[in-house]
Amino acid sequence: MSEKDDTPIEIVTALGALPSDVAAILRSARQRIFDAAAGLPDVGPLTETLKWGEPAYLTERPKTGTTIRLGQIGGRAAVMVPCSTTIIEDARAIFGDVPELSGKRGLILGGDAQMLDHIIHAALTYHSRKQL
Repeated sequence: MSEKDDTPIEIVTALGALPSDVAAILRSARQRIFDAAAGLPDVGPLTETLKWGEPAYLTERPKTGTTIRLGQIGGRAAVMVPCSTTIIEDARAIFGDVPELSGKRGLILGGDAQMLDHIIHAALTYHSRKQL
C-alpha cells in the first residue's frame, strides 16, 4: 500500500522501515487519527511529525489534545499516548484490564477497533475535556 501524496517523507520513511504487517496496521491507524480529528470541530488540524523516530500526531489548537504516537510494543503495532495522561487508565475502566492495553501508555493494535477509536478520541480531546 502506498502513502498518500501529502504524507511527509519522514513518515513514509519511518513506516517503510517497519515490518510490512506492522506498517500496514499503523497506516490504517494513521488514517483513523485523521478521520477522527476531521470529525471533531473543536480539535482543528493536526501536525504530523516524528517523535523518537516514530510518527506522531499533535493537535495544532492549544489546550485541546495530547500527542498520539504510532510504533511498536513488543514487536507489535501500537498506538501510544503520554504516560502522564489517564487515557489508558480510563480505557481500562471502560474495556477492562485487557492484554491489548499496555502499561500506562499503549494500545497494541489488531483487535478491538472500538477501543482504538476511544483512545484516539480521548487523546485528541484530552486537554479540552480536562477544562470542563
